[in-house]
Amino acid sequence: FFEVINFTINKNIKKQIIDFSKSDASHLYFRLIVKHNKSLENIPISLHICKIKGKKENGYCIIIQDILQEVCNRIQKATFVDIISHDLKIPMRANIQILELILKNKFGNLDNSLKQVLKELLNSCRFMNYMADNLLIKYKNELELKNLKLQKYSVVKLIKEACNSLSKLLEAKKQSAELTVKGDIPFIQIDIKEMTRVINNLIINASEQSCENSKIYVSVENSNNKVLVAFTNYGYKQNTTVLNEMFEEYLSCSNKFRKVGFGLELYNCKRIIEAHKGNIEVKSTPDKGTSIIFCLPLN
Repeated sequence: FFEVINFTINKNIKKQIIDFSKSDASHLYFRLIVKHNKSLENIPISLHICKIKGKKENGYCIIIQDILQEVCNRIQKATFVDIISHDLKIPMRANIQILELILKNKFGNLDNSLKQVLKELLNSCRFMNYMADNLLIKYKNELELKNLKLQKYSVVKLIKEACNSLSKLLEAKKQSAELTVKGDIPFIQIDIKEMTRVINNLIINASEQSCENSKIYVSVENSNNKVLVAFTNYGYKQNTTVLNEMFEEYLSCSNKFRKVGFGLELYNCKRIIEAHKGNIEVKSTPDKGTSIIFCLPLN
């Protein structure tokens, strides 16, 4: 075992293992890089050491695992995120800004038919930008959600801001969002950036699951020392199986409703809400529509 350890790049490992053997700790874990003795290649490994206490003798269980493929996958994932961040999102933002200027007649007046075509193109670009955002959120480092930048803010104000920013997207389907506030809603500790993503995703999800000329209902109330926020639509009927799996990674109803999506929106919402020590669920009844409800603690 120590012959293997002698090939590690980190020369302090052996001392740490000896210190572990003399301590009260029962488990030791490392990620190391070892030198391959027959080539110039360095191999990353994970090293688990567990103490085993028997009736007559004590010993150790040592597991050495080659994690080269895992490291390669992480590098590929990081490269993938970089491509989305730079090679896709920057041109999309530029296209959105140019189309907005054209539609404001900054380069001359447009006839109605051309304006309608450009509006459709603009909505498509906004949707692609939204999907790219969800992919980036999915592949963010888990530590970012554990270290939320919490500050006291109004959830009601956040919803109003989201409804305003998404008004153009809703108008494309001739939809609107109606907000109802029940009682006094105090400011709560939230990460504004992450919670904005949640609210945007839930409004867009409600829009995607609703037909044209429909309304999305958003309600906020103070209940049992929690803030409850519900997003309700009266669109397509969901079956029980889909409802139970709605927050799973990559679930998509696109085949059934001919929508395009990666199924990441609700998965991301769940991760963010749980990082805020809240929870999220979905309910659906024939007369009351489908509601996605999240609650956040007041304290």
